[in-house]
Amino acid sequence: MPRSGKVRARKNSVRSHPMQIDNLGGSGSDEIPADIPKVESKYSSLYVRTLSGAAFVAGFIIIIRLGHLYCLGLLLSLQALITRELFDLARRKGNVHPSDETRELPGFRIQQWYIFAVACFYMYGRLLHDIILVEASNPHIETKLGKVAMSVLWVVLKRHTLITYCLYVLGFVMSVLSLKKGKYMYQFGQYSGTITIILFVLVQTSFFVSNIFDGLIWFVLPCALVIINDIMAYFAGKVFGRTPLIKLSPKKTLEGYVGGGTLTVLLSIPLSDAFSQYEWMTCSRTSFAKENLECLNTLAFEPAVYHLSDFIPSILRQCVGSFVDLSFFAFTDYSFVAKPIVVHGIFLALFASSIAPFGGFFASGVKRALKIKDFGDSIPGHGGLTDRMDCQCVMGVFAYVYVNNFVKNPVASMSYILDKVLMLDASSQRALFTRLGYILAGQDMLPPTVLSELNKL
Repeated sequence: MPRSGKVRARKNSVRSHPMQIDNLGGSGSDEIPADIPKVESKYSSLYVRTLSGAAFVAGFIIIIRLGHLYCLGLLLSLQALITRELFDLARRKGNVHPSDETRELPGFRIQQWYIFAVACFYMYGRLLHDIILVEASNPHIETKLGKVAMSVLWVVLKRHTLITYCLYVLGFVMSVLSLKKGKYMYQFGQYSGTITIILFVLVQTSFFVSNIFDGLIWFVLPCALVIINDIMAYFAGKVFGRTPLIKLSPKKTLEGYVGGGTLTVLLSIPLSDAFSQYEWMTCSRTSFAKENLECLNTLAFEPAVYHLSDFIPSILRQCVGSFVDLSFFAFTDYSFVAKPIVVHGIFLALFASSIAPFGGFFASGVKRALKIKDFGDSIPGHGGLTDRMDCQCVMGVFAYVYVNNFVKNPVASMSYILDKVLMLDASSQRALFTRLGYILAGQDMLPPTVLSELNKL
């Protein structure tokens, strides 16, 4: 083949590759005769992207304002939509038409959603255990249907792990029995994809459930910081970007990464302070009832005195102190006053701008491996939901770990006490109930007639 023919063939193959279109540039293209259409297309795409992004954020704000349960519904809906998006992608990459799959492998998609449902049952049951426990012990339920529901909840709470395992075994057996000769490779490939999708999407984002009920601020603030970092890194990269950051995302630059992270950390200070002004954002919800808000971690939102030494691990000071004179640490005596939530916000911002973007890099690697530009097209100008939520998956786990290690105080809540009481045998539970009744009656918190009933126990 002549050299010109090889070059022409190479150009055509590159143009057909969806992940390399952005890297072609305009200088060698014969398809775009003038720069004006390209500029119009660029600004039109930016307009659509901005409009759809604003609508997405506005809807998110409305749901947040509606409260905890609506946020829980939003999270579950996003998990289901992202999972469906990835299931459909896996099927397309398997080169199997939906009608052919339905005819040759009936019920195969139902099995995938069954695995998703079992994973939801396990994760939500674990993370909402305390709240379900409070609901199951509600003494004001008088209807027959309500009492039956409470009985079922008690069984689920007591045997949650066992029920989950039985559901898993049932799904495993169904999967093995559904294997069909000639379709083994396709079926095992789909099962492997299903497990990966559930681990990366469902399991990681489910930790936001606990954050929602610990206080909406621990759900909203991490999500907002990831969004802010994405925007700030985009603009910083556009203005200052020169040095490529990672080959998986050729458009990402070191300047955008550093500049976006710096701006995110700075913006986290007023953002954290603003969110802390509202009780419906900072207080925990201890049951599904709308009025049940408990402000358990109030110290996180009240000004406190900090010293620089508070941020230096003691083991580091001891190691350095063995080589350097202790006067070297004199500067750490500097003190300042700030709300703890502001400090927490800074640490969350540091993670959102340094580690969370690697969720996006991971997603970029998957897209390059599959030779696709986006995971879907559900959000105009942005691609699919997966393209917008890849960093949030990583952020959700960190926010949960951070809140439980550095924010939540070890308090004995009602759900905690109930959980411990259920571990006692029946006679110990009756003895505890009797003694608690005597204590409350002695403090005039119960009528005297209760004592006579207690004596009968």
